[in-house]
Amino acid sequence: MKSSMDRLYSIFERHLLNALVEEETAEEFLSRVVRDYLTSLDGTVVILDEHRSSIEEELREEVLEMLRKKTYGHYSLKDFRKAAPAKTASKALAAANMIRVRGRKSRRSN
Repeated sequence: MKSSMDRLYSIFERHLLNALVEEETAEEFLSRVVRDYLTSLDGTVVILDEHRSSIEEELREEVLEMLRKKTYGHYSLKDFRKAAPAKTASKALAAANMIRVRGRKSRRSN
């Protein structure tokens, strides 16, 4: 079972690499990630109204820390996203090459 932090990070990553929202501010990004995370918990966790705002604020702080660490060295979220496709493409290419190499090795052993 996925831990709640794994779920939060997964949602964070998905939104971080979403180049379709190029003009999004960091504040808008934080709000979307927290909203989607809380929505993903529906049916598994009950959050009382009197605690909701403090939980949302703690989540925003956590996501902001993740955002700062992930985008370190970039001037903005927009700059990070512009640079990210090249990084993502090179990671995908490396993964595809690893799969090909493993496939060749397994065919040779047969």
